[in-house]
Amino acid sequence: MIPKINQQKQTYKGIELVCIQRNYLDRKAKRYTLGGTNQNVWIPNKHLEADGTIKVGEDIDYVFRKAFRSLEIAGYTDPIVGIKRRSTSTPYKESE
Repeated sequence: MIPKINQQKQTYKGIELVCIQRNYLDRKAKRYTLGGTNQNVWIPNKHLEADGTIKVGEDIDYVFRKAFRSLEIAGYTDPIVGIKRRSTSTPYKESE
């Protein structure tokens, strides 16, 4: 039996996530779209409830650090604490 997937909008540090409905029985992660775009990330099941809801208090920053470019394409250009250090619109300044 395929469990019901939570397809409600979820947020993690200001990033909107929606789980994509598919058969995840033999998968070790679930796929989520970023901010209503076609950009997506895979989040490991150890951070999720059985229905795909992100567990309360889970630290999944590393998932988004690996998907840095997908965040930019999805429109998340502002800095996000723990994930993105700076905006793409501001030039990098070396410390003196």
